Amino acid sequence: MVDAMCKERKFDESRRMLNEMVEKGLVPSVVTYNALVRGYCEEGKIEAALEILGLMESNNCRPNERTYNELICGFSKRKNVHKAMALLSKMLESKLTPSLVTYNSLIHVQCKAGHFDSAYKLLDLLKENGLVPDQWTFSVFIDTLCKSKRMEEACDLFNSLKEKGIKANEVMYTALIDAHCKARKIDDAISLLERMRSEDCLPNSSTFNSLICGVCKEGKVQEGLSMVENMSKMGVKPTVATYTILIEEMLKEGDFDHAKRVFNQMVSLGHKPDVYTYTAFIHTYCTSGNLKEAEGVVARMIEAGVMPDSLTYTLLISAYERLGLTYDAFNILKRMLDAGCDPSHRTYSFLIRHLLKVKLMNENSHLEQLDLVQSVTFFIAADVWKIMQFETALELFEKMMEHGCTPGVNTYAKLIIGVCKVGRWGVADSLFHHMIESGLVPNEDIYNALLSCCCELRMLASAARLVEAMMEHGHLPLLESCKLLLCSLYDEGENEKAKAVFGNLLLCGYNYDEVAWKILIDGLLKSGLADRCSELLSVMEKRGCQIDPLTYTKLIEGLDGSHGT
Repeated sequence: MVDAMCKERKFDESRRMLNEMVEKGLVPSVVTYNALVRGYCEEGKIEAALEILGLMESNNCRPNERTYNELICGFSKRKNVHKAMALLSKMLESKLTPSLVTYNSLIHVQCKAGHFDSAYKLLDLLKENGLVPDQWTFSVFIDTLCKSKRMEEACDLFNSLKEKGIKANEVMYTALIDAHCKARKIDDAISLLERMRSEDCLPNSSTFNSLICGVCKEGKVQEGLSMVENMSKMGVKPTVATYTILIEEMLKEGDFDHAKRVFNQMVSLGHKPDVYTYTAFIHTYCTSGNLKEAEGVVARMIEAGVMPDSLTYTLLISAYERLGLTYDAFNILKRMLDAGCDPSHRTYSFLIRHLLKVKLMNENSHLEQLDLVQSVTFFIAADVWKIMQFETALELFEKMMEHGCTPGVNTYAKLIIGVCKVGRWGVADSLFHHMIESGLVPNEDIYNALLSCCCELRMLASAARLVEAMMEHGHLPLLESCKLLLCSLYDEGENEKAKAVFGNLLLCGYNYDEVAWKILIDGLLKSGLADRCSELLSVMEKRGCQIDPLTYTKLIEGLDGSHGT
C-alpha cells in the first residue's frame, strides 16, 4: 500500500500510514521504508528521505543496500557530493557491501560536480573491490566530460572502450555528437552518427536533436528540417524538443510565419508544447519590446496547463527593466513568487541593474538625454555583482516589500552567492548579518559561498571561523574550500591552526577517502607540502579514521615520491 501511494505521489498519506503501522505495533519491512525513501528522493525531498532513514534505525529496521543507493541517487540529483560520499561510509560501517550501482551513483555525483579526479579514484576503488565497471559507468564519464567541455578526454575514453570489452551505447554517442556540434564540428558529429549506425547502435531523438541544434546554430534551418525528415524515415519520432529547436532558430532569424507553422504542425501531430516552446516565443517578443504579445503567450501557456519557469519570468522582468518600468518588473517578481517559482541569480541581477540605472540617472540628471542613456546601459546584468553596494540590496528589499514580496533565505542566498563569486566580501558579509538580524537562518549554500570567497581572498581567520560556525549549525564545508584554507594556513606558518581545523573536519561525517583525496593528495601533496600531508595522515590514523587500502597506498607512494625528489 505504501509503495502504491508513493508511486501516485501521495507522500503525506504514505507517511501517515507508516506512522499508524508503528503505533499499532506492526513492524514495517525494509521494503516499505525503501518505498518512501525512493519516493521522497525522486521528488527532491532528501531531508524527508533522511528522516525515514532515522525512523528505520530507531525502529530497529536495518537499512539495506537499496536504501543507501536511493539516498545516494537523491544527493546526486542535488549535486551534494560530500553527503553522498558520507553515505558510503555509513554503508561500510553497517557491514553492507557497496554494489556497482552504488559506485556508479557516486561517480555520477562527483562527475556532475566537476570533481573528475575523485571520480577516477572511485573507479579505481570499484575495481579494487572486485567489481567490473560497466556501460553505465563509462556513459557517466563520457557524458559529463562532454558537458564540462573536456571533449578530447571524453574521446580518448570512448576510443578505449573496445579494449575494455565495453560496447558503446546511445548515451555515449549522443554526448559526443552534442559536444562536437557545440564545438561547431558538424562534419565530425555526422561521422559519429554514421559510425553509431554502422555499429548497430540506434540513434534516438536526443541524438538527432543535438545534430539539428548544431546545424541550426550555424543558421542552416533548411538542413535541420531535412534532418527531421531523415529521423522520421529511420523510425525515430521527432519530439517537442525537436520542434522547439527549429522554432527557436526561426524566431531568431525573424521568420515568425515559419515558426508559427512549425508550432501548429507540432500541435496537429499530437505534441503538447512545453515551457521551452512557449518561452522561445516569449524571448523573441521580450527582445523586441513587444510585452503585450509576450504576456499573451504567458496567458495561453498557463491556460494550456504549462507553468512558466524561472527563465520565462526572468525574460519578462528583463524586458520591463529595459523599458524602465519598475512597477511592472517587480510585479512579475511577485507573480513568480506567488507561483512558487524560485528567482535565479539572473532574475535578481536584472532587478538590481534597474535600481542601479535609476540611481545613476538621478545622480546625473544634468547630463544630456543621449549621454545619460549611454551611461546607464554600459554594463550587462552579470556586472551588477561587481558594482552593487549593500544599500542597493536594501533598496531591492524595500521595493520587494512594496510589492508584497518578503525577502527570504533564497533572496539572500542569490545575492550573497552573486557578490561572493566576484570577491565582494564586504557586501556579502553585510548581507549575511542583515539576514540574521531579520530572523532568517543562513543555509549551507550561503555559508559555502562565504567560505569560498574568504579562501580566495586569503582571509584565513574569517575562513576558519566560518568552518567552525558551519560545524556548529550542522553544515558541511566544501572540501575544495577546506583544501585551499589548509594549504594557505601552512603557507602562512599557521601549522597548529591548520591541524586544529583539519581535526574538526574529521568530526563532520565526511567520507575519509574523500578527505584523503581532496585535502591530502590533491591539496597538500600537489602543493609540495609532503611533510604536512604526512602529519595530517598521522592525525587521521590516531583518530581511527580508516581509509581504503588503495587510497592509503596512493598516499604512501605520493609521500615516497616527494621525499625522493
